[in-house]
Amino acid sequence: MKMTVSIGVGIGDAVDAEKAVQAAVEQARAQLGGAPVQAAYITATVDYEAARVHTAFREALAGVPLHGVTTSLGVLTAAGVRNEGHGALAVMLVGGAPGTAFVASSTEADGRRAGEAAARALVRKAGGKPPRMILFNASPGMEEAMLEGIASVCPDVPCQGGSAADHAIAGQWSVFTHEGPVPAGVSLLGLFGEMRVGTALSTPYSPTGVAARATGAEGRTLLTLDGQPAAQVLGRWLEGAIDDQVRSGGNILAQTALRPIAVRRGVSRRDHYVTVHPAHVHADRGSVDVFARIEPQDEVCLMTGTAEGLVNDVAHLIDMALAQGGLNSREVKGAALIFCAGCAGALGPRVDEGLRTFSRLLPGVPLLGLCTFGEQGYIPGLGNVHQDLSLSLTLFADPRP
Repeated sequence: MKMTVSIGVGIGDAVDAEKAVQAAVEQARAQLGGAPVQAAYITATVDYEAARVHTAFREALAGVPLHGVTTSLGVLTAAGVRNEGHGALAVMLVGGAPGTAFVASSTEADGRRAGEAAARALVRKAGGKPPRMILFNASPGMEEAMLEGIASVCPDVPCQGGSAADHAIAGQWSVFTHEGPVPAGVSLLGLFGEMRVGTALSTPYSPTGVAARATGAEGRTLLTLDGQPAAQVLGRWLEGAIDDQVRSGGNILAQTALRPIAVRRGVSRRDHYVTVHPAHVHADRGSVDVFARIEPQDEVCLMTGTAEGLVNDVAHLIDMALAQGGLNSREVKGAALIFCAGCAGALGPRVDEGLRTFSRLLPGVPLLGLCTFGEQGYIPGLGNVHQDLSLSLTLFADPRP
């Protein structure tokens, strides 16, 4: 007999972290139908102290491996964003036979080595078997290198996830490893066995046709486009929206949330645009800090989107994940949603409208939702990519009968 998978999700928003964790764990356990818990995916806003949250989950889920990251804004549910202002937290419990899920992490300073170390530990725990897929969560900054490290150990294994976040890009975020919360690192939750998954990574923007070549770039700093200071080129593209910052420097996240840039990548029959969120202008150098890596000679395109498009993209995301996994909506046992904090910020209260799509298209399906500072997903032909201003979704279902 094939072992079924059980997913339970619980949310807590009591002022007291321990009470919030207790409520979340009780709700999630009640949905498991008695299945033994193999792993827990946890998240919390930074209103709570991360160490207290972690300790409370360890006590409430004795012996269960923990994995996750902090979320911006609140916890995302099928009814909308949950956060009354004093914080919210959530847990997704993965229930099933022993060997269904394992967790591993690394705090190596080198991104590629961290990805390799965590992936090796995951495979070792599973007795040498590669996972069916990986839920990937990391601190912002080295996600591309971490994904490369994972791919060197687990080639062609899809990674879906999001980067740790806080409310104000203040570096208050944490990655929840099983051992405890860390400010910098990577945690992996590997799914094994015959469980079926459907995944999708969606970019709710269209290319404008305006593009330039990255002639100078260092990691996540864009120096020049077509030989000119990147800030000046972007300023022209945005038709005055960031003139003050081009002159004096400053944050441009809000001005670029609906008009980001992207790196065009050719994939078989169509292009994939790796969306990149411009974050900060340095007036003295004319450079622009961004939230994803741009390589010299990449083609950088100006993209455009609308609040309406972002709201409607949730339905598109669900359809893509169902199709990718060969699933119908009735087979879905649980869902993990990663929603870019920049997209959520651009939507404001309308983010709830987008989230309610889940109750319409996947009624009653337990949903864990996070707002992140970077999103990861698997693109056929490209492999696992890290990008910004995106939505990433994983749907879980039983093995085929």
